[in-house]
Amino acid sequence: MNFNAAKAPLVLVPELFRVTGGVQVFSRRMIEALDDLYGEPVPVVSRNDRRSDCPDDFLAGRAFTPCGPLPEKLRKFRLMAATLFNGVPFILSTHPHFAPWLKVRKKPYFCVTHGIDVWNIKGSKIADGLESAKCLLPVSRYTADRMAGQLNEVPPIEIFPNTFDETRFTPAESKTDWREKLDLPADAKIMLSMCRVAKGEEGKGYHRLLAMMPELLKKHPNLHWVLGGKGNDLENVRRIAKKLKVDENCRFPGFVSDETLPDLYRSSDLFVLPSKKEGFGIVFLEAAATGLPVVAGNRDGSVDALADGALGTLVDPENDEEISSAIGDILRNEPRDRQELHHDCATRFGKTAFRDRLADILTRHLEKS
Repeated sequence: MNFNAAKAPLVLVPELFRVTGGVQVFSRRMIEALDDLYGEPVPVVSRNDRRSDCPDDFLAGRAFTPCGPLPEKLRKFRLMAATLFNGVPFILSTHPHFAPWLKVRKKPYFCVTHGIDVWNIKGSKIADGLESAKCLLPVSRYTADRMAGQLNEVPPIEIFPNTFDETRFTPAESKTDWREKLDLPADAKIMLSMCRVAKGEEGKGYHRLLAMMPELLKKHPNLHWVLGGKGNDLENVRRIAKKLKVDENCRFPGFVSDETLPDLYRSSDLFVLPSKKEGFGIVFLEAAATGLPVVAGNRDGSVDALADGALGTLVDPENDEEISSAIGDILRNEPRDRQELHHDCATRFGKTAFRDRLADILTRHLEKS
C-alpha cells in the first residue's frame, strides 16, 4: 500500500497529554507511527485534552479537535460531531470505549484493546460496538483470547503489541544514584518490582514476593527488594514488611518519575513481578531493554512482552518454588549481555517494528475493501 498517496485516517483517543498512563503513551506512539507512514500529521480527536495540554510540535500542521474544554457531559457530543468529518477513509480508535459511537458512525474503524477494558464486557454496548469493527487490535494474545470470549460475533483480530522508547530505556550509565538514594549497601543485590501498590491490585504479585522475602533472604542474605509505585496499599505493605522482620531489606520509594525510572532499572540486578493481570506488561519490556534479567508470570500478557521467554524468564505466578528458583538462577549465573538484550528488545518491539507491524495490518485489511 502506498501510504504517501493515500488519505490519512482520523485517530480517536481518550487523551494524550492531560494525564500520562499506558493508554496515553500508546496513543502518542500510534500517532507518531501514522505520521511517519502517511508523511504528514494525521488528524486527531481527543476526548479529554485541551489544546493548551499539547506541545507545539504535536499541533504543528495537524487537524486537532480537543474536547477537553467542554463540560464532561458535552464532550461525547463534540467528539461524535468531529467524527462526522467525511475527508477520512477510516477511523482508528486507541480505546474500546469509543466503539459504540463508531458503530453508529458507519465508517470503517479499527479499535485497539489493552486489557481489563475488554475482559468483562459481555452483553455491553462496548462489546456490541467492537463486534462491528473492521479489525480489532488487542495488544497481546491473552487480551485477544479474553476479549473474543466476550463477543457474540468476532471480527478480524490482529495482535498489535506495545512499543517502548528505545532511546530512553538503554543499558547506559545511571545519572541518578538510586543505591545511594535508597540507602542500600554497596554489595546489595537489588530485586526491583514496579506497579501500582493499590488495594485490588493483588494480582500483580507484590504481596506474594513480600511473603517470600523471609525465605529468599535465607538463601540470598544480601538481597534487597525495591517496590516502586504509589497507591493506597503502600502503608499496609510497609506494615507487613516490619511484621515479617524483612523491612531492613525492603525499600518502598513510592512514586518514581518518568525521568528517573530508566536509572532505577539500571541500578538494579533483576526485575521480578509474578503478575496474573497484565494486558501486555510494558514494565517487563522496559526493564529488559535496560539489560535487566526479568522474571514474569506465564498466564497473561507478560508472555507477549517477553516474547515467549526470549527476553526473560516466565514462571507460574502462583508457584513460590518456581519463582524462587528463577530468582536464584539469575543471582548465581552470569547475566546476558545488556547491550545484546537491549538490541533484541528494540528489534522485536522498537519504534520501527511497531510502525512496520501497523503498516502491514492496515495494508492487508484496507486492500480487502
